Amino acid sequence: MPRRVAAAQEAFAAACANFQRLAARGQLDVAHPGMLADFAVRHVRIGRHVGGKQDAAKDVMSPVCHDRHGVRVRSFHCHRAGDGTDGWRQVAIAERKASIPDTAAFRVDFEEFLRTLARRDRKVIACFVRGEGTFAVAERFGVTPGRISQLRRRYEREWRAFQGQGARELRAA
Repeated sequence: MPRRVAAAQEAFAAACANFQRLAARGQLDVAHPGMLADFAVRHVRIGRHVGGKQDAAKDVMSPVCHDRHGVRVRSFHCHRAGDGTDGWRQVAIAERKASIPDTAAFRVDFEEFLRTLARRDRKVIACFVRGEGTFAVAERFGVTPGRISQLRRRYEREWRAFQGQGARELRAA
């Protein structure tokens, strides 16, 4: 839901809730539409929610944080290449076993690494990222499953070399 629509709905809910509170107290004589609207807008601008708690200014997903600190959250879904080679971003997000430094390096460097590869290699990697099996990828590219397994190992070696791991670290991995 767009942020503006959500804010309008929240303001409407706040105005209704405040009208109800005033009615319960018998103070409907002070319930003017302008006053209710002004209070509802202020309610939304500071990040309060009807029936909930205020947005935390330190929560990067909070609109309050976005406004106060200039934080912008970008979706990994918004920049898709025609050949689907950015699916690696989803893998980086989904991988929970990787250490934080490894995940950060992956997110920063993998797109650059892909640029060093031939177009066909990027397409093969895109198939892996989409979860296609060895046999399906082999059939798609007209090679043997053994060749696909070799390519998979080659891509891993090249990625490690791109990351600057030495020969001893490559043998241990």
